[in-house]
Amino acid sequence: MTLDACYALMGGNLEEVRGRLRSDERVAKFARFFRSDETYASLERSWEQRAMAEAFRAAHTLKGVSRDLGFTPLHVASAELADVLRPAKEGGAVDEAAAEKLMEDVKRAYDKTIEALNVLDD
Repeated sequence: MTLDACYALMGGNLEEVRGRLRSDERVAKFARFFRSDETYASLERSWEQRAMAEAFRAAHTLKGVSRDLGFTPLHVASAELADVLRPAKEGGAVDEAAAEKLMEDVKRAYDKTIEALNVLDD
């Protein structure tokens, strides 16, 4: 699958990331690296353990990486989750029902992103 088709499948913004990274080869290189990134796994572990401060850090990192790579649906979902988890950063309470729903949104967006990246031409 081409880079254009990959980004279309995930609903990403390839033109924005092309402007930032300047070449399709560079975009593809960093997009492929994302497949082995452990941030999402860290988010899941933290969430399962109800370690909300760590979950916030992982969601915030995922938000930044997905923004930089133009993975728009994953960026939007992880940004919303980071906002809900933000109070945990300073020991505050988190709306766990809202966070649970947003975790599901992040999982769907992450799975779709990985699905698209896994069929990207090598």
